[in-house]
Amino acid sequence: MKKRLRSLLMLSLVAGSLAFQSCGETKKEQEETTVEEQQEINNTPEEITEAEFNNATIDEAFKKYILVKDALVQTDAEATAEAAKELEATLAEENSEIAKIAARLSEEQDVNVQREIFSELTAAIDPVLKGAISSGKIYKQYCPMAFEGKGDYWYATSEEIRNPYYGDKMLKCGRVDETIQ
Repeated sequence: MKKRLRSLLMLSLVAGSLAFQSCGETKKEQEETTVEEQQEINNTPEEITEAEFNNATIDEAFKKYILVKDALVQTDAEATAEAAKELEATLAEENSEIAKIAARLSEEQDVNVQREIFSELTAAIDPVLKGAISSGKIYKQYCPMAFEGKGDYWYATSEEIRNPYYGDKMLKCGRVDETIQ
């Protein structure tokens, strides 16, 4: 009986400690950096990478994609829609499939729906980016918590995680899954 109680108590402690962690960050760590991160989110969009693509349209599309991602990191539906509209215009003649996804994204005003469409956008742009990079590098990042634990990807110009699926709620949730050069 004592062994069973001890096992149950140990299992409860382990489960409780896991419940207090989210994507490797403790609540204390999140609280300590909240003000600093919020300033960073609002004032410092991700720098455009030194990566170059073998096609000028794809190069411009990637820059617009990063603007969409940065707007989602800021949880700014209006800025997301505007950046998506620019992405649509950039790809209208080059890739109508991605342009249509960008158009849907630009018409949506609910940031949570925008994040779902951004997931589609990332999946559609994935083979285009991988096949077109000629120099430099970009980072394919992954959040295991996105979409109720299903997880999802996005591209970034730095190794530093800035999660577009959660914004300031879980800014650093994720990992670099692939470096594309």
